Amino acid sequence: MTGAREAYESVARGGDDGPHLTVTGARPGAMTLATSRGPATVPAWLFTLEEYDTPLKRAAVAPSKLPRPPIGPQREVSTSQLAPLAGLVEVAGDGRSVTVTAEHGACDDGPAVHVLETGGGVVLSAFVTGVREGPCAGVMLLEEVTVRLAGRVGDRVLLDAFTGRPVPYGVPNGASPSRRGVSP
Repeated sequence: MTGAREAYESVARGGDDGPHLTVTGARPGAMTLATSRGPATVPAWLFTLEEYDTPLKRAAVAPSKLPRPPIGPQREVSTSQLAPLAGLVEVAGDGRSVTVTAEHGACDDGPAVHVLETGGGVVLSAFVTGVREGPCAGVMLLEEVTVRLAGRVGDRVLLDAFTGRPVPYGVPNGASPSRRGVSP
């Protein structure tokens, strides 16, 4: 479990940009996060903020080391068309669709995601569509893509074909899940 100071520093690392919040207290609590296997209740630090009625929630657990990938990285598509998944946004309540965040560039039509389902896993293969040739700004964009599944996610692991690893929850170094509306 992470300490209140470490959890606070992960929220406060933004520097001088954006609004400044005054933390007046911290207490242990819990929050719900979306995972590839459904919602999970985890320990959290609840920060009391000056001029806010509800606390800012920050998960008080650090992710464990990722397991060895059960598949290898995708190799069949040219690297100019690969689009790694930035993270899992949500699993639908019925478990039959997932929303992920995929990367793409400024000179394409956006990401798309193919799915391969097995009894033990759901492999998501993201790629970009409509890649245009010529000069282009080197800008990475993130876009949410919802993928419909043939069966419920259930106990199956969501895997990124680009890396061969489980799809991470959220966007690395992104906003706290409580700020994305995942937890009340």
